Amino acid sequence: MWVRVRMERQNSRLGGGAPAMLWAILDEAVLRRTVGCVEVMRDQMRKLVEASEQPNVTVQLLPFSLGAHPGLYGPFVILTFPHSTPDLVWIENPKNSVYLESPEDVDNYTDIFDQLRDIALGPSETRTRTARISKELEE
Repeated sequence: MWVRVRMERQNSRLGGGAPAMLWAILDEAVLRRTVGCVEVMRDQMRKLVEASEQPNVTVQLLPFSLGAHPGLYGPFVILTFPHSTPDLVWIENPKNSVYLESPEDVDNYTDIFDQLRDIALGPSETRTRTARISKELEE
């Protein structure tokens, strides 16, 4: 059920007349850890590369060669809103979701995101690396 909900949300929010902006930073492990069969992994990577070519989508990869980095504490999403609605951070875990609303928390996660953005591969290099990893699955 959650997969269907997320797919519908993705299709409705990243396309259309006023698409949302998405900036994703992924650890290389998400491309290397096989979930499902090889065909599913290749399709996922192809979709990732295609999505990253949209003007409102930026994808960057944190390669294994970086070693430890500030993103190892776990995934998070910084949600920004138009107008006067304050930003917030969304942290999802197996039992629940947590929203952090305090400016200090949002600033802390924004700093972490900026650090990750600075050390990650650029969008073009990320697409190239993703395509290469996908091709390795065929071997």
